[in-house]
Amino acid sequence: MGDIYIIVILLLVITNILFIYAYLRKRREENAHQRFKNEIAKSININIKNPVDDFLLHQLNSYIKNLEEKYKSEKYKRRNIFSILDTLSEGIILVSFNQNEIIRVDFANSFAKNIFTTENFVGRSLTEVIDNHNLIELTLKSFKTNKDMEEETSFYYPEKKYFRCQVKSINVENYRVIILLDITKEKNLEDLRREFLTIMSHEMRTPLSVISGYLETILHEPNLDEEIYQPLKKIEEEISRLTRMFNDLLDIERLEKNIGEEKRFVFFNFSNTVKRAFDFFKIVADKMSIEFEEEIEDDLYVFGNEDRLLQVVYNILDNSFKFTALKEKGEKKVWLRLYKNDNNIILEIEDTGIGIPSKELKRIFDLFYRVDKSRSRQVPGLGIGLYIVKTILDNHNARIYLDSEENNGTLFQVILPLKTKGETF
Repeated sequence: MGDIYIIVILLLVITNILFIYAYLRKRREENAHQRFKNEIAKSININIKNPVDDFLLHQLNSYIKNLEEKYKSEKYKRRNIFSILDTLSEGIILVSFNQNEIIRVDFANSFAKNIFTTENFVGRSLTEVIDNHNLIELTLKSFKTNKDMEEETSFYYPEKKYFRCQVKSINVENYRVIILLDITKEKNLEDLRREFLTIMSHEMRTPLSVISGYLETILHEPNLDEEIYQPLKKIEEEISRLTRMFNDLLDIERLEKNIGEEKRFVFFNFSNTVKRAFDFFKIVADKMSIEFEEEIEDDLYVFGNEDRLLQVVYNILDNSFKFTALKEKGEKKVWLRLYKNDNNIILEIEDTGIGIPSKELKRIFDLFYRVDKSRSRQVPGLGIGLYIVKTILDNHNARIYLDSEENNGTLFQVILPLKTKGETF
């Protein structure tokens, strides 16, 4: 009996020990579970009134379902947006930038994919998948300056098809959206038109010179009848206008290529040059009944091509007088100002003319572009004067700004770097 009693006691002790162990383990698990629930509740801001119930699990389940629904909704929207972008005729590339200065491609539509050197582009560096230094430098500069950028560049399709492109880099939070607009046709047409006009200008100058020579001889006849003289004089004026127009077309080619321009740069008194322009246009102003005033500071020197900068002043003044004359009512006035400001010389030409519509301002310096053809058809010209102005100023490291409002006049402002004698660019 004694042995049996001892065995029973040992079994009871072991059973109690196992029960206590199981109880303590369960409590530890419950405490760990509760701590876990409390942490989750705290992270998603849920207030638990009774920590031992399953309210948290219910809320957590609802929270997860809401997240899943939002994820599906955002994924659906993202897929739809990308589908729309994929149909565009412009190239769209979405890129991001990390601390190692690596530009990563996150998305590209069908148009943009054609210029990549690989099909596997998403998640890779832009420098790995595209062979265009201009685009890479533009994007990198856009990231570093946090500004939108725009410029023209060229690309090759995989089959080596050449095309010219207008590239824009737009800031969208921490990303850049690169827009590629194919302007090959427009640029080719512009090149073709420029080439045609250049050839025509060369070919037409000779016959115009011959006609002008004969006219000059006839007009100097002492016994020429007045009825014949006046029409011939009008013809001479139109031939002179055509000659100037053709000379401008020839100028474009030389200016764009900057052929021999810098060789003619000298240090000269720009104040005297501007005064020459004022004296000439004062006669024009009197004939057109336009008030013309000047404020020209003396002895302001620049380093450049005097003839070209005089051409700038002439072209802007000619533009101002022509479109001021079109004004039907109100004051007709033009101002010519030249003054020094900090390290720059400022040339301002302001008028009270018919002005320029805001939508036209961006293209006003484009070649062969004319503002509001319905209003300006009374004014002859090809729309190349302001393009020549911009090209000349670019060659002089100068800038030009334009402020205009329709029916309320126009202000041109030219900023030239101020130079001391002997100093160059």
